[in-house]
This record gives sequence, structure tokens and C-alpha cells, in this order.
Amino acid sequence: MAGLFSTTIEIPMIHPSRKALLVVFFSLIGFMILGLLAGFCTDGPKLLAVIHGLSISSIGLAFLCMGSAYLALCLSFHSLFAITDYPVPIPRLFIITFISATFNYIISSGGMSTMAVRSYLLKQQKVPYSVSIPISFAQNMIFNVVLSFVCLGGLIYLKNHHQFDGGPQQVAIFSFMTGLISVVSLMALVFFNMRFRRWFLRILILISTWISRRVFKKALNPERLRANRRKIEGSVKYLHQGWGRLAQVFFWVSMDWFFTSLTLFFCFQAAGLDLTFGLLLVAFAVMFLTSTANVVPAGLGVSEGSLVGVFSVLGLDNNQTLVAGLLFRVIFFFIPLAASTVMYLDTMRTLWKSQINPR
Repeated sequence: MAGLFSTTIEIPMIHPSRKALLVVFFSLIGFMILGLLAGFCTDGPKLLAVIHGLSISSIGLAFLCMGSAYLALCLSFHSLFAITDYPVPIPRLFIITFISATFNYIISSGGMSTMAVRSYLLKQQKVPYSVSIPISFAQNMIFNVVLSFVCLGGLIYLKNHHQFDGGPQQVAIFSFMTGLISVVSLMALVFFNMRFRRWFLRILILISTWISRRVFKKALNPERLRANRRKIEGSVKYLHQGWGRLAQVFFWVSMDWFFTSLTLFFCFQAAGLDLTFGLLLVAFAVMFLTSTANVVPAGLGVSEGSLVGVFSVLGLDNNQTLVAGLLFRVIFFFIPLAASTVMYLDTMRTLWKSQINPR
């Protein structure tokens, strides 16, 4: 595999200061949406009563499930690294996957920012880009397939619910379902059919080139496009190296989403709502479909507003739903992001010291 891949990742570049301003700007929009949501969709005294009545034991279980989810994410990568000549100790791999996963909460770029940070940190562990990049692509492919199936379950529940019969609601649900089924079908074809994979990647390059020239008035580097195509092909080759190893990766990715959904369940339980399995799938689908590829970091405000809107139609209390959504936001997004920031700064400080004072 060495030598097949370039040492850079093709990511749309934005000036650092401008990027920081955009993150702050869209974060403020998210907080404004939350403020409007609390002001117009909830009752102040009842909202405070729900907050004061939060179950500490359920919050503790939510924290435990959150940690288990991030550990399962780490183990999914560990299963992939086991087929390479570059094993990374699990404690170090956990820190790297934890930092890179939470980085996507700040800048949502379809997982590309996560892969860029992960590949850079793995490079400091002597793992070349020719290994870390295809592994990241491979894991990201499985990650999104499992996510699509879980979200599809929630959408099927909504589609069959009597409150969502007919009208624009059914159109919206059908559109999301069609999109998810298309994503899963596309990934399956890319994975199993080499002829389709090569055709699809050629079409993807042509579309990317056309958009770049017509919309951004910039010509893409053909060599980098070809390098990105080789990265995807290399990712599929990694997955084809052993069905037993592939099954392990699917298992740990499934455990990641399982514990993530349990975190959400215990957040609702803490707010006084015991969700059925169907409603849990709905909450999961709404939270993650609205937070993926969103200009607002991690869908802040947008996800909570969508959750309140859907659950109010299903007859659940707006105050409890909003508190549960915010609690999940704090436990699964904000606290891990704060912890990973500390880890990242410590990691970079250690790297800086090693470069200043090499042994």
C-alpha cells in the first residue's frame, strides 16, 4: 500500500481567521435559535421544574454510555489497525480518535476535518498517511452505513405513525428515507462492484471539477483528484482483506451507535420521559440527521428545534423534550469537546517540546 497515496487530504481551505469567525457566527445563530425555542415553545416555570427534577442516576448512566460510545469508536479503529504493520496502543488510539471525533463538532465537513486531524495525530505515532488515510475512509464508510440504517428505522416508525399521515410531513419523511437508502445502496455498490466504483469515481471527479470551475472559479489539481480516488480504492482494499476483521469493525461501530442511542435514552429518562424503542429511534434520527453537514456547529439549536417540533406532533411535552435534547448536547457534545481540547493542547505541547529538545 505504501506509495499509493499522497500525503495531503483534499479539503476546502478557508483562511484560519475567517474560519474562526464563521464558527463563532454560526454558533451564535445556534444559541439564538435555542433562545427563541425556549421563549416561544416552552413554559418558563415548567421548564425550570423539569431542570430541577433531573434524575442524577440517569445522568450518571448517560455519562457511562457516552464514554462507552467513544471507547467503541476507538476499538473499531483498533480492529482496522490490526491488519497493518502499524499497531497503535489502545490508550493513545483512544485519545487520537476522541480528539478527531469531537473536532467535527466545531467544523462539520462531512467527516473530512475529522480524518485530517486523525491522520495528522497518527503521523506523530509513526503511522504514514498511506495507511491512516485509507483506514479513515474505510471506517467512515462503515460508520455512515450503520448510522443510515439506525436513522432509517426512526423514519420508518414516523412514516407509519398516525400523526404523520399525508401532507408535507410524509413527503419530508419519504425524502429522507430515499436519501438514506440511496446512500447505503451507493456504498454497497462502491464496495462490491469494481466496475461501478471506477465509473462512479470518474463521474465524481468530473462533477467536482465542473463545480469548482463554475461556482468557485478555481481549477482543481488533477493529480490530487487522482490521489483521492486512489485513497478510496485503497480503503476498499483494506476492507476486503478479511471478512472476520470486517465483522469486528461493524460490531464496534454498531456498539458505538448503540451506546450513543442509550446516552440519548437516559437523557430523556433524566427529564422524566421513558421513550419506547420506536421513539428512541426517532429521537436519534432527528438529532443526527439535523446535525450532519450543518453550517451551525453540530446542529446547535437546529437539532433541538427539530426534536421539539417532531415530538410535539407525537404528543410529548415540549419542556421535557427540550431539556432532554440540551442534556444530550452537554453530555455527548460539549463536555467531550472541552475534554478533547485539553487533550489536544497537551498533545501539541508534548510534540512541540519533542521537536525543540529532540533526544
